[in-house]
Amino acid sequence: MEMTFRQARTLLKKGLLSDDNAFEVLGALGRETSFGNRDAARDAIFWALGQRTAIPGGLSPLMESLLREHGLFPYVQDVLDMPLGDRLAYAAHRPDADMGRDLVFHAEQAKVYEHLRAGENVVLSAPTSFGKSLIIDAYLAEKSFTNAVIIVPTLALMDECRRRLTRLPGDFKVITHGSQKLGERNLFVMTQERFIELDALPQIEFFVVDEFYKLDPSHGDVERSAVLNIALDTLLGTGAQFYLLGPSVASISKLAEARLDTTFVHHTDFTTVATDVRRIETEDLTEAVPEICQELDGGTLIFCRSPKRTREVAEWLLARGVGGGHNLETAADWIGEAFHEEWTLAKALRQGIGIHHGKLPRALGHHMVRLFEEGRLPYLIVTSTLIEGVNTSARNIVIVDPTVSTSKYDRFTFNNISGRSGRMSKHFVGRVIVFNEPPADDGTAVDIPALSQSTRLDDAVLLQLSESSLSDGALERLREIERTSAVSLSTLRRNKGVPVAKQMEVGAALRDNRQRWQPALSWRTGVPGVEEVKRMGDVLVQLTGTGNVVRSGKQLSARINMLRHQGGDVAALARQEMERNGKSADEAIEDTLDFARNWMQFKIPRALMTATSLGQDVWGPATKVSNPLAFVAQLENMFMPPFVVMLEEYGLPTSTTMKIKDQLGLDSAESLDEVLDRLREVRQVPRTMGPFEREMIVDTIRTI
Repeated sequence: MEMTFRQARTLLKKGLLSDDNAFEVLGALGRETSFGNRDAARDAIFWALGQRTAIPGGLSPLMESLLREHGLFPYVQDVLDMPLGDRLAYAAHRPDADMGRDLVFHAEQAKVYEHLRAGENVVLSAPTSFGKSLIIDAYLAEKSFTNAVIIVPTLALMDECRRRLTRLPGDFKVITHGSQKLGERNLFVMTQERFIELDALPQIEFFVVDEFYKLDPSHGDVERSAVLNIALDTLLGTGAQFYLLGPSVASISKLAEARLDTTFVHHTDFTTVATDVRRIETEDLTEAVPEICQELDGGTLIFCRSPKRTREVAEWLLARGVGGGHNLETAADWIGEAFHEEWTLAKALRQGIGIHHGKLPRALGHHMVRLFEEGRLPYLIVTSTLIEGVNTSARNIVIVDPTVSTSKYDRFTFNNISGRSGRMSKHFVGRVIVFNEPPADDGTAVDIPALSQSTRLDDAVLLQLSESSLSDGALERLREIERTSAVSLSTLRRNKGVPVAKQMEVGAALRDNRQRWQPALSWRTGVPGVEEVKRMGDVLVQLTGTGNVVRSGKQLSARINMLRHQGGDVAALARQEMERNGKSADEAIEDTLDFARNWMQFKIPRALMTATSLGQDVWGPATKVSNPLAFVAQLENMFMPPFVVMLEEYGLPTSTTMKIKDQLGLDSAESLDEVLDRLREVRQVPRTMGPFEREMIVDTIRTI
């Protein structure tokens, strides 16, 4: 009696594929492929690939035939031994582009690639393991675009994308900062915030929006969604070909799709790995999480709801001896010296446990991921910052919490987290351990408010749309803003992405109490002194809002002045926090890092630029308002020499860059390009640098 598919799948999931049963198992997979559920058969094939060495050589053609039938050409090994028809099919799935390496697409990738080659606009919704970015690389390598744009949601993804694209053949220049000069061929790789600040665009021929689902404000940060919608509207206005890609969603809203000039919208559940989801019920996570981590083999990502929770989980693992890894001592030593030896991250790293969240300096976050991907770091405890902002994957995912921050995640987010398990050609089966019931499938749809002009259309987006394109309802909203705002529409529009309601509120306050607020925005010299910074805190905090590390205008001003006093040295400021306020090393370091990364480098500079433009608008030219540009530059550079903070995005920590600032000529450099050229020429570093700092410099130079 022949083996059933259910029997074959059970054997495969138990890891019992062998010489004795391989023929029957593969035969069952073949019958299921031809006469049953093809998706189930493909999933079982991945389990078989994980045990491929158990398949006798004589049965290899049968395995290759199954791979060919499912379009899984990247997994084919014996191409020359395949029948002529299969070899022709294999060749048809290889891109024409010179990628500098042997590359073949799976069937669904090839379909998308051919639509792009035909000049069509493409929207692709597919699982994490699909290989969506590989299509970008092949298309860019093949086409001779003069100017192309890739919009990514985070600076971490921007750096990752830049590193990947610099390895492609071709003479295009990758531009990540608006200050860089254009080359003959340019590839703009930017976050949406950075893109909309560009003064002028050359003629764009092709653009990509990665993680396009973030256009819908219901799937993330409302303000960032608004900025992404503004960026998309700007890019659509160029008439360039586009490729929007993101994870699996059920659909795009009908009105948005109708207004999007798209010739190919592809929603697919095609995966290149299998996912084994296992739920564990327990009332004691402190015991269960370390226990399951010790059972798992291979790299493990551990998802937590918040940065504070990552430290708690790290302590659970440390207390129970979970760990491993190799060549991590030098990294742990450097973190202890650069920040504080009692920081949980430094202690955990010595035992083979890494931590990644949104408060870490960008360079440190990059090197945590690098150590994990190199196999040196077996465990990486993460938050949604990594899941949504870095393209990494692992053999195992352990989902500790059912929330992102304090909000329950939906099925869409769960799929995004669990989709990080497995990796094409490396981990054929990804294992997901979850301690809570996975949410039900909610049929996630994506709205694009800039196109649909639905009720989700943010005022900040509305102001950037051409009036001729507005619906009657949207036009009435615009007229209402114009009637009720103390600030002109031109100024509101100039402050792209800044919530319109906040601008109107602050504008009215400035108009109604000029005597109070004008001294806060008018300084004796080009940059405000200590007392002048104190005066501006209250107006800035109305635009930035408050948070864990800034609860008032007074505190905001104090933090600016303290960081200026320390010359941007966050470690020194953290030690000061510990001494003055009795904070633990973890609290002091992460609060200081949070302020430096998220407030000093973005929120405060944007608020100051907005506040001064509002003051100029409502008070008129007769009232003095200082030019904020010089102080904004100091804030963005955290009171360090120019370009130090920019190099953080390339993988160089600020403390490391300061040690080679003379070699880089930072005090005299006029552009980022000039600094990068000098960095490429660095051959010797100060003797005071430890081995991990040298390693980070080598890694950075290798990818610029």
